[in-house]
Amino acid sequence: MILTVTPNPAIDWTVTTDSFAFDAVNVATESTREASGKGINVSVALRRNGVPTRALFPAGGGTGVFMREQLAGMGVDAVVVPSGAEVRTNITLRVPAHAGTKINEPGAPLGEGLAQRLIDAVRVALSEALAASEGVTTLALCGSLPPGAPEGFHPALVRLGRELGAAVVVDASGEVLSRALAAGPGLVKPNVHELAAETGRELGTVGDVVDAAREVLTRGAGAVLASLGADGMVYVDAGHALHGWARDVRVLNTVGAGDASLAGFLAARDGGAEPAGCLASAILYASSAVGHTTTLFDVDPELRDRITVTDAPDTTRPLSEPAKG
Repeated sequence: MILTVTPNPAIDWTVTTDSFAFDAVNVATESTREASGKGINVSVALRRNGVPTRALFPAGGGTGVFMREQLAGMGVDAVVVPSGAEVRTNITLRVPAHAGTKINEPGAPLGEGLAQRLIDAVRVALSEALAASEGVTTLALCGSLPPGAPEGFHPALVRLGRELGAAVVVDASGEVLSRALAAGPGLVKPNVHELAAETGRELGTVGDVVDAAREVLTRGAGAVLASLGADGMVYVDAGHALHGWARDVRVLNTVGAGDASLAGFLAARDGGAEPAGCLASAILYASSAVGHTTTLFDVDPELRDRITVTDAPDTTRPLSEPAKG
């Protein structure tokens, strides 16, 4: 069972146009709205591919009803903590020759009271999952924190997960990631830019990414799963340094690819796969996701043969998107 926690959920509004110009009227050719937020995206991807999951998040108002109904329609078990506030809307603009331009709202404030109610809800949901599960139960803390969130929110949840015996994953960035590391999560999933910012390093090669990931291990993480965009992904723990990538992948929309990759990794780990298999699954999910115009996707089994995972990374291989710390 994989329990995802999304403290800053969203409604993803994707608008597609044949062209776009500033200071002009632009006509949409397609418009969709989906329940979203990083952890919710992970749970949706898991559910669509048959992996047991539950999504926990705060929500209120008419948008909260929309979130609950959308997830119920997709068969996703949701734990909605009443917030008394509407859920934010994130806009993705899709124009030909562009992968997607995003405008994200900051989200409703998360004060001490609501933060504690979320922590209490996580304790109950995680205890239930652990009691019912015969294998590993994962607590995945995903995404940004809304305004006003207590600094100790993520560390408290990491400690709670470890106390109850769950495998704890953190997919966050900036100060949220830094504070969570001190509490010792089992896995963190930064992208290459977030990894560069966390370590203060310039990352220009695969070797640079491996070295930066090893530094993050010294700060408290049990393992690092780093997204490198078109250059694939790197996984590092105390006994592994793996690099994986896919070739000949059609890219229509990169929004949500990182969430898809985490879902793929956790799905494989939930099924008992070793790290190399988990990394291959992460890349498979991400490669499948970018071939769709929205965050809803099904795994494309034909992509499996286009994925390579090696335990002997070419450390001199340059990144197509270098990152500065």
